[in-house]
Amino acid sequence: MPQVFLLAACAALLPLSGLAQAPAKPESPRSIGVFMDFESAPGAASVEIMKREVESLLKPSGVSLAWRLVRDNHGNEPFAGLVVLKFKGQCKAEGAYSVTGAFGSAGESETLASTKVDHGRVLPYSEVECDQVRQALSYLAPGAGQKERQRALGVAMGRVVAHELYHILAGTTTHAGKGLAKASHSFEDLVSTDKLSFTAEDARAITTGAR
Repeated sequence: MPQVFLLAACAALLPLSGLAQAPAKPESPRSIGVFMDFESAPGAASVEIMKREVESLLKPSGVSLAWRLVRDNHGNEPFAGLVVLKFKGQCKAEGAYSVTGAFGSAGESETLASTKVDHGRVLPYSEVECDQVRQALSYLAPGAGQKERQRALGVAMGRVVAHELYHILAGTTTHAGKGLAKASHSFEDLVSTDKLSFTAEDARAITTGAR
């Protein structure tokens, strides 16, 4: 079974100059503005499912998310922090998708997302490779309908995004030995109906880092 790597550290400077934010009031909750930028029009149903999945996974940390599109930013909302998510490729279940490589080969891996790191500091900028994430749909039962495919893609995207947010909010490039913060998961894990979650320790790291 192929392993999918969810974080690839790469040195880069964060292009956030166009994402001004109003100062957060000290008494405001830990609300993180998540600004999304899609390379092509995404599947609306899958994106909504992705949001719900991420919010559910981060709920134990006490962090709330405010989802926005990059183009809708006006710099007048008070957030405790900002994150930019760039979605590349086709982020929708509709249409054909290709499977790269020989599935099941020993040591096979796919990079599904990457978070920028500059001189050891995790930056709030991640890129999600939707075409790679879509390969997880091949693990659905034969004959899965369109709604099931949309749901599965949304869940898979949500788990990938939540993993990257862990690195950003906790401010760490390290991985856990178990749970969603592990370095890699199988494609089957990403679409499984079994609940993936962060460990209590990882949830505390998110809480502490997001303060």
